[in-house]
Amino acid sequence: MFEAHTCRPDAMAMGRENARHGAPAFTLVEMLVVIAVIAILAGLLLPALARAKEQAKSAKCVSNLHQVFVAMTMYVDENEGFLHNVNGSIPNYGQWTANPRSSLILAPDHIYAYWGVAYYEYAGRTKDIWRCPSARVVDEWRETGLTYPSDFWLDASYGINQFVVTPYDQSKQRGPLGLGAMMYPASTILVQDAAEQKMEGPDDSWGLFPGSGEILKQWKYELSGLYPGRAIWMEWFRHRNRGNALWLTGNVSSYGNMRGCDYRWYTGEAPVESPP
Repeated sequence: MFEAHTCRPDAMAMGRENARHGAPAFTLVEMLVVIAVIAILAGLLLPALARAKEQAKSAKCVSNLHQVFVAMTMYVDENEGFLHNVNGSIPNYGQWTANPRSSLILAPDHIYAYWGVAYYEYAGRTKDIWRCPSARVVDEWRETGLTYPSDFWLDASYGINQFVVTPYDQSKQRGPLGLGAMMYPASTILVQDAAEQKMEGPDDSWGLFPGSGEILKQWKYELSGLYPGRAIWMEWFRHRNRGNALWLTGNVSSYGNMRGCDYRWYTGEAPVESPP
């Protein structure tokens, strides 16, 4: 008897046959549908990714401010309750070094020194914690003729409230003030997101001071022309239209009122409004 054999198609022959005829292809309409779906998904995901990225930057900013507070507290503990000052005033400039080519940290009382220089040793000899990751541009002192690159200044992207050292009403108090003299520390700003390295009052702070109907006028009008294409006053609100403030008690809070805040949050007087 002859053994029956089952005929099996040759696999290679089938592969050649499929290759010759080709697999079914997408039509133009189907491809357009797929592209449209991908575009819609990207449109939904990209804003969420941007928000997550900014949230991470804001969290880093909050961490920076906490570390700044620790460094400042250590300094105060070793200096009889006083923050660094030069003849009763906080340094006003924004430089860590004499110029972008230098790596030598300035002396804390140098005329061009940023206020953070005084706390550099207490911060583990790092200046990075004074750089908000969301900062784009801060005061570069262009009105003095300086043309250093923006990155040179961004390690000075937190502003200090001058009234924690210099009394707001000098007819009632004489400076420098010790932190123990502050009657309302929980509602007094110490440091915050800012373009100005030292905030001195109605024209360069978030505070809405008496007689002033608008905040940050110096940066909206007087100096804005030096930074074309940049709304530099928004550096006080650099986290998606919000900012972070460090209070004298060491806590950090987020704020978003662009019309201004109770000026007493700067002067250390009894506040009318509660902090955010």
